Amino acid sequence: MKKFSVAGKILNRPITVIMITLVVIGFGAFSLSNLKITLYPSFNIPILAVQTNYSNVAPEDMQKLVVEPIEGAISAIEGIDTMEGDISKGSAFIVLELQNGVNIRNIELKVREAISRIRNELPEEASEPVIFQFDPENFPIMRLSLDAENRGLDELRRLGVEFIEPRIERLDGVASADTRGGLQRQIYVHVDPISLAQHRMVPSDIEQALRSNNVQVPMGNIIADKNSYSLVAQSMYQDVDQIRQTIIKMTDSGVPIRVKDVAKVEDNFAEVTTLVEINGKNSVTLEVQKKSDANTLDVANAVLAELPTINNNLPPGVNLQIRTNDGENIENSISNLTQSALAALVVVIIVLLIFMGGWRIALVVAASIPVSVTASFAGMYAAGLTLNILTITALALAIGLLVDNAIVVAESIARKLEANIPKMQAALEGTNEVIGALLGATLTTLGVFIPIVGISGVQGQFFAQFALTISIAISISFIASIILVPVLSLLLLDKKEFQRHSGSFKAIHKLEEWYSQSLRWFMFRKWIVLVFVIFLLGGTYGLYNTLEFQFFTESDSGQVSMEVELPSGTKLVRTAEAIRSIGHEIQQKDPVSSVITTIGRQRFNSRSNIGEITVNLVDQGNRDVTTNEFSAQLRRELSEPGVELNFRGGGGFGGFSSGIRLSLVGPDIEVLQAISDRIEQKMLSDENVISVDNGRTDPTPELQFHVDRQRINRMGSSLNEVATSLKTQVQGTRVGYLRQEGREVPIMVQAQKAALTSRDELFDLELIEVDSQRVPVAALGHFESVEGVNEIQRRDRETVLDVNIQLAGNANEYRQDIINFIQQEVVLPEGYRYEFTGGTSDADEGSSEVMWSLLFAIALTYMIMASLFENFRDPFVIWFSIPLAFFGALVGLWMTLTPLTATAFIGMFMLVGIIVNNGIVLVDYMHLYTADNSESSSLLDNVIEACKRRMRPILLTALTTICSMVPLSLGIGTGAEIWAPLARSVIGGLFFGSILTLYVVPIFVMGISKTRRKAIQQEKS
Repeated sequence: MKKFSVAGKILNRPITVIMITLVVIGFGAFSLSNLKITLYPSFNIPILAVQTNYSNVAPEDMQKLVVEPIEGAISAIEGIDTMEGDISKGSAFIVLELQNGVNIRNIELKVREAISRIRNELPEEASEPVIFQFDPENFPIMRLSLDAENRGLDELRRLGVEFIEPRIERLDGVASADTRGGLQRQIYVHVDPISLAQHRMVPSDIEQALRSNNVQVPMGNIIADKNSYSLVAQSMYQDVDQIRQTIIKMTDSGVPIRVKDVAKVEDNFAEVTTLVEINGKNSVTLEVQKKSDANTLDVANAVLAELPTINNNLPPGVNLQIRTNDGENIENSISNLTQSALAALVVVIIVLLIFMGGWRIALVVAASIPVSVTASFAGMYAAGLTLNILTITALALAIGLLVDNAIVVAESIARKLEANIPKMQAALEGTNEVIGALLGATLTTLGVFIPIVGISGVQGQFFAQFALTISIAISISFIASIILVPVLSLLLLDKKEFQRHSGSFKAIHKLEEWYSQSLRWFMFRKWIVLVFVIFLLGGTYGLYNTLEFQFFTESDSGQVSMEVELPSGTKLVRTAEAIRSIGHEIQQKDPVSSVITTIGRQRFNSRSNIGEITVNLVDQGNRDVTTNEFSAQLRRELSEPGVELNFRGGGGFGGFSSGIRLSLVGPDIEVLQAISDRIEQKMLSDENVISVDNGRTDPTPELQFHVDRQRINRMGSSLNEVATSLKTQVQGTRVGYLRQEGREVPIMVQAQKAALTSRDELFDLELIEVDSQRVPVAALGHFESVEGVNEIQRRDRETVLDVNIQLAGNANEYRQDIINFIQQEVVLPEGYRYEFTGGTSDADEGSSEVMWSLLFAIALTYMIMASLFENFRDPFVIWFSIPLAFFGALVGLWMTLTPLTATAFIGMFMLVGIIVNNGIVLVDYMHLYTADNSESSSLLDNVIEACKRRMRPILLTALTTICSMVPLSLGIGTGAEIWAPLARSVIGGLFFGSILTLYVVPIFVMGISKTRRKAIQQEKS
């Protein structure tokens, strides 16, 4: 390998080096105080959404009139990977998943242009399509609940809007606080159909009168006496009595007919369609959103600090509490990782004190850790990174790696001091002796992490920051090892310390002697090592196929989400009774902390027959069951007649959990539902299946009004006039606002509820007036009773039915069971197919990318080593240490019953760099030592002596790295189970790989050269 050197001028100016080090530490401390703290890195989700509404239009009509034209317009846009549509009554939600690497803003502009071109083809009454990108920065960081047993939902909402929102929004970093739920004030004009008939009026007369008497018209301005006055005609309603007194028209005898004569005006609340309760108490929700440049943790802490003040000023019995808090999640995760990093630091220092032979040399090596870490903060700040769960994990894992270079340099200097060389010369020669190997080792480690940056999708964006942080830390540790460590060695090390033989020194010396003897024995029996390596290669293949694969470990989130559905058409009151009953039963169970029930809504869908239950469990240390085990327990124990329960996955990372989404594709939804029913029955027979949502929707009862166009046209009316009049009396029409105390209250005109208690009463409603005659519904058309669907799902312009299966076991095993069941017992008709989508598909794609990236990393390390050694043979020999490490990693996972996850693969990436580093240090020194001692008569003795001298730094670097990984491998604390597989794979790989590298690499180096084999034969004879 090419010789490198450190300029002697650096060692001649130690104070300058110390001052520069202090400046770097200062920059690092400044950068740390200014780094943003977030739970996850900032990333762009390659997803666009198009949302549009067409009030009260059936899903089938929404599909034909709105969705299909939009899909046709945007399907040809290049860069769109998949297109999913969720169509429900009156609304459509189209999700566009984009290809990796495309410019999201450009695609968004193209989608807008495509939709604008076909806007005239869409119904005029349909709302303007809204196009937006999913941006995690726009999600609420906190959700607060305002609940009380002695207050109504109207008062809770008023407190939220008028009292709490202003106090939260004035805090630094808060963008908005939005109150959701509760009762909203509304003015109802309940029309009496009989009174309308008696006064010979139709609903449109009332609407026109209210609109024309509730106006504010600007009339320009005038200038008088050097003053400018704005003229405004003001006639806005300011109280309910003004609405009652509004004159609709005059009779022939001059008597005014007022609103109060034909309708009952009430100051009430809007119809409740959604209820939120916490532990059975009335509740409204406040969502807190931060500013884009604000620190999530700072904003969350500011809200928490304000909470006691707000609660002290609320009425008795009213309580504002935290429902979700991203700041707490960040604090818990970061605190756990920080504790792991500090524990790793302490363990590493203890190991150094024990095995480095003295406190001075241990201090020299340990001093490089805080310098490298603080300098890494400066590098992270310059690179625009944030402190998040990935970057802090990278630093926690890098603690052991940061001392590797320093150990090699310090140990090399120590050997020079043991040989009684002056300190200045020992520092210079000891550093120069290993700097080339360390440069190669650092470059190969950096080369290992380059392919991680190339992983596509959201997961690639996540791991890119992880890889970049470790690369920054390792690069800085290399600079510290060749500049700071020699200077500190010159200032702190005492030559006399290395002349005294301590207990640890004697133990290491005995280990070195035993190693040299055993290595010599194996040199004479190379076939044993060859057979052993072949056995390990076979064992690696067998273990890889044996281990369970999960893309991400299912985390014990402590939260269970259940979707509740009753038969279609069920009233909200009945739905509320069923959900409250289930919620009360769950609340009695031991591990439950709180139960939040949402009645009438499931995520983006609102219907009277659906709801959601979110169960928050107590802290992980205070319960005996995991989240998945508790979910499975609830599935077995909960039973309510006519109520369907489906459980959503609670854990996972980056959107992956222990669930399977099977998509059934075909033209007929009824055939798809029949297939999904059979799959559901099969899966629910297994106790490890938590829930199966087969996507089935019960028929929805509908009354369709078929208008007689010919008759309407002869009467001089229009379809729009008839439909609007009918809508006003059935659903209601907003005709304006009442302004009072700075707020606008909607005014709704609709028929009295008592006037519409049966289908027959619809026929008597009078809709239009022709020649002073009111025409009833029955004369304009007829009603037909049909059954519709609640929801239609589409993907890539095809009708699909998604079957979502939540499991407590290995998803891959159940996936194969599903494939076998469909192929053997379910015969799919022609034109129908199935496919695994969602997290299941992403996991397949992700695992394939990770595997290819790992192979590319291995190839890249060979290229770097070949360029450093300037030959193809030595890198090839070092390569053999990689499968030894992989075998150890798989054994470590197998022994701890840990699945093979994406983070475990990242651990193998790290192993490639670490093990190859050991090989480079070993092989380089073997060449260096044999060249310096070429006059020796025994080549074998030179090789064995070189290996013996490199045994201590190799074992020490492995030991420090293993010990630094132990706290994280225990999987204790929030989110630790995600990173535990990485630590366990590294520990297992280093334990096996480092020890075996000390034997396999020297034996292969000696075995691939004819001259070296002859040297062994001469020694043997």
